[in-house]
Amino acid sequence: GSSGHIQKVKEIFVDCDNDTLLLKVEQIGAACHKGYRSCFYRKLENGRLKIMSKKAFNPEEVYKNE
Repeated sequence: GSSGHIQKVKEIFVDCDNDTLLLKVEQIGAACHKGYRSCFYRKLENGRLKIMSKKAFNPEEVYKNE
């Protein structure tokens, strides 16, 4: 299944060892399958994970036919 959200690749960078790629994208919709815009929606703070953003969509609705 798919959320229909996409990332349009704008630039691709390669590191000096040729073993890592960095893609700069235009995010359309959310990127995280858990419903957040980014997969990096949590921050480690005082030894605990803190959610730093609101969900962009409800994954139970988007992926309900899987």
